Amino acid sequence: MSKTVSLWRHRDFLLLWSGQTTSSLGNEISYLALPLVAGLMLNASPFDLGLLTAARRLPVLFASLPAGALSDRWRKRPVMITTFLVSGCAMATIPLAAAAGSLTLWQLYGVALVVATCEVFFTPAYQTYPLTLLGPDSLMEGNAKLTSTITVAGMAGQPVGGVLISLFGPAKAVLADALSYLAAALTLALIRAPEPKPEKAEKAPKLRTQIAEGLRYVTRHRVIGPLVLYMATVSFCLAGFAALEINYVVRELGWSSLATGLVLGLSMAGGLAAGVIAKPLTDRYGMPRVLLGAATAYPLSTATIGLVDPGLAGQLIVGFSWTMMIIITLIFQSTQRSLRQLLTPQDMQGRLAATSRWLTWAATPIGAILAGALGAGIGMRATLLVFSAGMLIGPVVMWLSPLRTSRHEIEQDVKMATTS
Repeated sequence: MSKTVSLWRHRDFLLLWSGQTTSSLGNEISYLALPLVAGLMLNASPFDLGLLTAARRLPVLFASLPAGALSDRWRKRPVMITTFLVSGCAMATIPLAAAAGSLTLWQLYGVALVVATCEVFFTPAYQTYPLTLLGPDSLMEGNAKLTSTITVAGMAGQPVGGVLISLFGPAKAVLADALSYLAAALTLALIRAPEPKPEKAEKAPKLRTQIAEGLRYVTRHRVIGPLVLYMATVSFCLAGFAALEINYVVRELGWSSLATGLVLGLSMAGGLAAGVIAKPLTDRYGMPRVLLGAATAYPLSTATIGLVDPGLAGQLIVGFSWTMMIIITLIFQSTQRSLRQLLTPQDMQGRLAATSRWLTWAATPIGAILAGALGAGIGMRATLLVFSAGMLIGPVVMWLSPLRTSRHEIEQDVKMATTS
């Protein structure tokens, strides 16, 4: 029986996958709706939009490292369920406040902080749970399928979000995200697989000691360190994009919310291929080559949004570019996540995920605020082009790293990890 068939029959993996898909579907709706709540309902300036994006990234700075260390002490599934429940309740306050006529930008900032803090605790649990559930031999395939969740959710979530916003307004559309969190929590609660009991907190080293160990491990690792540095540069630039792109295409390119949702959603279709081809690509060319190729191609897919004019032609060009960006992103993310996990001891997995995310996202609030300030000064189009140019730093980092110079040794380490 092939590994693909076995995963399709793996009940608990399917529950994990479907739960995360459900939550991601709601997240995609909010990705479109929240900036429009701020921009269209509350007349937010570009700087206000930058602050909103920063609020969604800020908890990584103060909570990610403790969350990673605690994740190595806690069972993963209860953490995921709890964070889903809290996030769902927080998101539900937005449509309720809008209906009461009391919604403010400060509430949006507060909800963004709560949901982002929950995500900080959710992420190390979610990223390390598949290794427990599947084992190393099926990890790459499982991660590829879980990463493809972004595609499925985006294909449905963005167009559905556009329709919901057109029919009910952006605030009421956020209710779909709140319900998706609650549904995902129920799905994860149905998983039956026992989870190994982590080391007791009283026997574990002090929290700050574990945090320091995680930082040393990630930053000094000859492969993981450069990978995280690359992702940090890309994440900084993407934070600038996220702060402005939705309101830019609506306000300055004249796209309707429905057209914006359709372009975003249809661009996700290309990612379906990424979920299928990621493992065959790594089997044929090896993880290092796939990562180098994806990192090199990525900057080419980000510049078009700042170059096109209003109208259908611009929507088609941006849609194609975003399709390529999704394909590249999914292949890169599933591959780098699997490589990092296979090269890391089991008792370091939670700190690996959280520390990598902390280092990757540390500067993203600054990127979002900088984009908002630049947008107010030189305009949103010029700001998007500046951040597109910044993407070129990433490939340089990758090509100077051991992923190119020590490719064969890395591939041998991966082979040993998957056969042990």
